[in-house]
Amino acid sequence: MKSINLSLTISTVLATLVLSGCTPKTAGMDSAYLNANRGADGAQVSRAEAAQYRRQQALTADEIRLENMKRHQTTDSIQEGAGAAKSAVGAIQSVRGLFGF
Repeated sequence: MKSINLSLTISTVLATLVLSGCTPKTAGMDSAYLNANRGADGAQVSRAEAAQYRRQQALTADEIRLENMKRHQTTDSIQEGAGAAKSAVGAIQSVRGLFGF
């Protein structure tokens, strides 16, 4: 029983050592750097950058709206053409029906 407990303890210690050797030595350094510089001028977005970002977002939204309008116009023109063709076929069938063809 003691040998099972001893081998379990040894394997746990070895597993811990192996896993601790796998972690990078700089783990946690990035978050420490961010926390140290939080609120510093370099970490803030300037008013000009925020305004530029808003302008870019507005332009992107306008482009998307324009593309959707073009797509709807194309679809409408195709449907109008199909409707005109359907009407022409209906008129031809009516004339054929009148003359008994």
